[in-house]
Amino acid sequence: MKRNVSILAAGLSFLLASSALAAGPADASNATERARANFHHGVKLYNEGSFEAALAEFRRAYQISPNYRLLYNIAQAYFDLHDYVNSLKALKQYVQEGGSEIAADRRIEVSELNQKLEERIANLDIVCSEDGADIRVDDISVGVSPLKSAVLVNAGPRRITAVKSGYAVTARVVTVVGREKAKLVMDMAAPVEPQAGRVRSPATGAEKEMPAFLSERDPAPKAPPRIGLITSTVVTGGFAIATGIFGLLALSAKSDFNVELNKIPNTKDNVDSARTKMTTYAHLTDAFGAATLVSGSVALYFLLTDTRSPKSSSTKSSVALVPTVGGMLLHGAW
Repeated sequence: MKRNVSILAAGLSFLLASSALAAGPADASNATERARANFHHGVKLYNEGSFEAALAEFRRAYQISPNYRLLYNIAQAYFDLHDYVNSLKALKQYVQEGGSEIAADRRIEVSELNQKLEERIANLDIVCSEDGADIRVDDISVGVSPLKSAVLVNAGPRRITAVKSGYAVTARVVTVVGREKAKLVMDMAAPVEPQAGRVRSPATGAEKEMPAFLSERDPAPKAPPRIGLITSTVVTGGFAIATGIFGLLALSAKSDFNVELNKIPNTKDNVDSARTKMTTYAHLTDAFGAATLVSGSVALYFLLTDTRSPKSSSTKSSVALVPTVGGMLLHGAW
């Protein structure tokens, strides 16, 4: 496919100039230069493999100077982008606009290319349950329902959507193969219309029409967030980690203290320093351990009194933290 761009490039500069002259002598020069620049830049990009950029340049050149030969380059760029439907459309337009000017060998080449394209294209008959819906293939609109004919789509998985105001967007993914004739039915859900309600005045007894949103039943109350439970659980975990860390440090400090006691010779300052370190870590361990117990009790309280879980009205939950000799006692009933 790439060699054909170079073949067309040789004689296209003159043709671009001829097309531009039709716009008038004043604008011909600028239009010709712009179209020629776009075309040659497109050829360069195409040969580099930048097919999307090349397609944009070819299309811009055709917009400025609509010569039918450019349509062949446009079809080639679409082909290499695997957009076979638009490649086929560009080739058909090329043959239609070129007419008798297209050489016989070029017509044979176009015919062979058309066969390749048809092997990569399917016919998809899209039927929508609602008229007036915008039908899209891969997010590109192909018409409004009901469509007059089947839609040409590239082979492979295709995303089909139907969009209409007041309806939820209906989307389907369908996989088709080349030359297949398939049918897809898009059933759009019926729109929900608000129902107005009537209320009776307690003073006069007269009925009054009210907006629909006032006549609807109030939604179920949302359960309160578990902020207390989550916070107390996180704090408990933090205290537990701190208890473990300082516990290990206390054991290490105790080991160091024993070493200092058995070291001969040694000084009183070294022994006192080791004792202070051991005592400090031990106190911190006890403090964090107590904090862990307290915050854990709070977390347990929030868990047992959580309103999200249904409880019998005859059962009451209670939790109490009772100090005892040598520690704390957690007492509860539920």
